[in-house]
Amino acid sequence: MQWRNTSEHYGVVAKSFHWVIALLVIGLLGVGLYMESLDPSPLMFKLSFWHKSFGITVLALVAARLVWRFMNTHPHSLPTHAGWEKTLAKITHGLLYLALFAMPLSGWIMSSAKGFSVNVFGWFTLPDLVGENEQIGSIARSIHGYAGYALIVLIGLHFAGAMKHHVIDKDSTLRRMLPMVVVALGVMIAPASAADAPAWTIQKDQSTIAIEGTQMGAPFKGGFKTFDGVIHFDAGNLAGSKADITIDIASFDSASKDRDGSVQGAEWFDSKTYPQAKFVTDKFEAGTDPNSFIAHGQLTIRDKTVPVQLPFTLVVDDSGVATADGTLTINRIDYGVGAGQWSNPKDVGTDVKITIHIVAKK
Repeated sequence: MQWRNTSEHYGVVAKSFHWVIALLVIGLLGVGLYMESLDPSPLMFKLSFWHKSFGITVLALVAARLVWRFMNTHPHSLPTHAGWEKTLAKITHGLLYLALFAMPLSGWIMSSAKGFSVNVFGWFTLPDLVGENEQIGSIARSIHGYAGYALIVLIGLHFAGAMKHHVIDKDSTLRRMLPMVVVALGVMIAPASAADAPAWTIQKDQSTIAIEGTQMGAPFKGGFKTFDGVIHFDAGNLAGSKADITIDIASFDSASKDRDGSVQGAEWFDSKTYPQAKFVTDKFEAGTDPNSFIAHGQLTIRDKTVPVQLPFTLVVDDSGVATADGTLTINRIDYGVGAGQWSNPKDVGTDVKITIHIVAKK
């Protein structure tokens, strides 16, 4: 059981604060609206007693949650969140905290100003925040009412945002705040395989696959001009994410006609027999830093397939364009490229660095 937050997930304590406060606030808003319709009666006084007690409880929980938030790592926004979504979320959360403090405090002041000390569950009585004062009581009542209606709007926005991420974007924004019992139930009733993450279209004119190697000790650079593939990716649905990339070997270009011609031969890529290289993912996992991931997959060159890991970063801008940058180093001998008389690393280095820069849109 994970008590504290991580950069990817909320811990048990943060989740408990969130859901207990949410349930109490929704209940208090409902009771408060109902009390507005009541004339003075034993029922109204009983409801008022419980309303105040639970309202003070919310005040204490919100204060404790805020302290816990500053004591913990806060999970970062998913890289698929647009800039406007992140800004709106920050504004909504800030206003929620403001309203959650304003509601119980204004209720406490209103009760004190009307000459009714706040007794909490019959356990103890809070000190009055102000003396009896009709004008202050009236102002506090107005603040209490406006804060209540503001909370209703903010909770509605918060709920709408969560549903948008869960139903439309199909990311993990809602799932990583759900209690474990709900997540476990969802796993039990979910299909055996995760639904595919959203598809992305590679922008070929903006994307590159570059390589770096050495020849007779001197570095050289090159790349493949033609490649394409299918990418399904969602940072919140890594189980449903996958990629299948095909590279046209004949499109290799290192700005040297002699080198580019020779590497197409039988001792190197043998592009006539093996015209394509392929990278197919097995799974994705989150990296240690925000927006970082690792693609585990199989890289096939010629007739050799070798498992590789491709660490990469992913950034999605406000317009929804995703940019992925990653680097891995392979040993060309593992793929039978330049083997035999060319296997001596003094002639041609065996380590080849591959750098990807992929720009994609949904």
